[in-house]
Amino acid sequence: MDQNILLYEVQPGDTLGKIGKAIGITGDQLKDFHNSHCGKMDKVWFDNLFGIKQIIIPKDYKSPQQLKTEREKELPPPHLTEDFYADCYSVTETFLSFSGNAIEIEYKVDINFKRKQETDTAVYTADVRCHDFRKNENHPDDKISEIALACMESIYPITFTIPFQGKISGIFEFEKLKQKFEKKRPDLESFFTGEIYKAYLDKFASNLENSGYILKQFSSTLLYQLIFPKMEWFHKTGNWPEDFCFIQNSFLLKCRMNAEYSHTEPETAETLLKGYIEEPSSIQEVLRGVPFTEKSQEQADGTIEFRYRTDKKTKKMLQAEASVILNNEGELYRKQTLKLIYDERRS
Repeated sequence: MDQNILLYEVQPGDTLGKIGKAIGITGDQLKDFHNSHCGKMDKVWFDNLFGIKQIIIPKDYKSPQQLKTEREKELPPPHLTEDFYADCYSVTETFLSFSGNAIEIEYKVDINFKRKQETDTAVYTADVRCHDFRKNENHPDDKISEIALACMESIYPITFTIPFQGKISGIFEFEKLKQKFEKKRPDLESFFTGEIYKAYLDKFASNLENSGYILKQFSSTLLYQLIFPKMEWFHKTGNWPEDFCFIQNSFLLKCRMNAEYSHTEPETAETLLKGYIEEPSSIQEVLRGVPFTEKSQEQADGTIEFRYRTDKKTKKMLQAEASVILNNEGELYRKQTLKLIYDERRS
């Protein structure tokens, strides 16, 4: 017999309502509980229990509302807290194209998340640094990758502002990024010599004049959409519209989302967000990042999926996965997956 149930001997004058009241549930709840645990011939239907000798009762009954409330408490709250982020995550990012070519990139992400004490409202900042890049298990050795990584390293960490509801809202003290780059530029120029590298460094410096452009460069990546979620996602029901960038620096695509939650693991809870593009655009529009005036006959479709594993007690994000798929006329055009895992050795 299930250890969570008891057999109760029905006494003269007992009713479902009377027994239920004694153990803290309604008569209908007791009837449903008994009928779900007994055989077909032993089901009860009436409150008076006439002719019934035994009733199956729960040792520790919890109503559906009680279970829902308990499970809600196991998920991260609908607002940010300083406990949500670990100090470091290991990331694996994979790109698969229609040609079948796959690229795998591995790196680390350090996050220093804290509340801005000088403000009255709940606003947070997050210092983020990506480092230790590997491409297909090797350190990137082509010159363009090297200079790109060196330029980014010169301005890390980047401090993002994040409201209590989640999602990046801006770059804190944006002007300091260019100051950091200009300080490191002489060292970069001593290593990367030639007209091509000078043009790259000039372009990088020019981009640092435009806060909107730089913010979009980061916030439109799959990584930053995953690690800075809207906290309400952990409590959504039904389906709802949500905007996502399927390709970095492209425009937002409206998706239709739904959420699933799993509490079966003893220490962790899982939140799964799944959606599909609701207003299709052409592949060329998405790649160029500009909606066309005249719509193409070839409309792209796609799906997006975010999966979070969080600690039930601390509410910390321990693991997160993302997948975006773009199809063109029913055929795979591009798939990007990303997985980050809490790096206990660095945290």
